[in-house]
Amino acid sequence: MQYKVIIVEDNSINMDLLKALLEPFNLNITTAFDGYEALKIIGENLDISLILLDIGLPGIDGIEVFKRLKESDATRNIPVIAVTAHAMTGNKEHLLSLGFNGFVEKPINKNLLYEKMKEYIKLG
Repeated sequence: MQYKVIIVEDNSINMDLLKALLEPFNLNITTAFDGYEALKIIGENLDISLILLDIGLPGIDGIEVFKRLKESDATRNIPVIAVTAHAMTGNKEHLLSLGFNGFVEKPINKNLLYEKMKEYIKLG
């Protein structure tokens, strides 16, 4: 089975880094550069296995995207890992209290990213 992962990230350097980190694992990777695009893509691809979601997005931020996903029966159960530079004290706890399935700080520690992802999908 090939897992479908969507990376939602507005910074092209961070997007390229995340894609490079996931490349060895034979995943079907889709990308979105803002919250509206992410919601559209996810709504059209309900077989997504995992969402890597930046919090600081233009338009609607990652928290709003997350809330909209959780309000829909069709997308409520897709695991979402927050990938964010917003690593101030209490942010991790706040995001996890909202229901995010995991939290990875930027700059990204690839081992931590893989560890969080393995909770939801099998990596190569």
